[in-house]
Amino acid sequence: MHIIQGILSDLLPQVQTVVMIGHRASDHLRELARIAEFRGRPTYRVETAEELQPRWFSGVENVGIIVGSSDLEPVVPAVCARLNQFAAAQEKGMLEGLAQ
Repeated sequence: MHIIQGILSDLLPQVQTVVMIGHRASDHLRELARIAEFRGRPTYRVETAEELQPRWFSGVENVGIIVGSSDLEPVVPAVCARLNQFAAAQEKGMLEGLAQ
């Protein structure tokens, strides 16, 4: 856990918001989310890309992604694609109009 906390500490100065991909019951991710939020970063825990909400990223330019377990690594491309969709919509001033 100390290595992951170190990685999180390195990531936080570079991002405005953190997305944690992991199982809801994960105490490990809950603790990491607590640390990120304590350091002033809005943090959202999801299991699928569909759970991401456009309003979470309004005005956000840099998002950090933490993956809590290797079995969820296949979700990462879908999360990145959805975040890129949000970024493109935000660039056009249309983020708020995206379907939830």
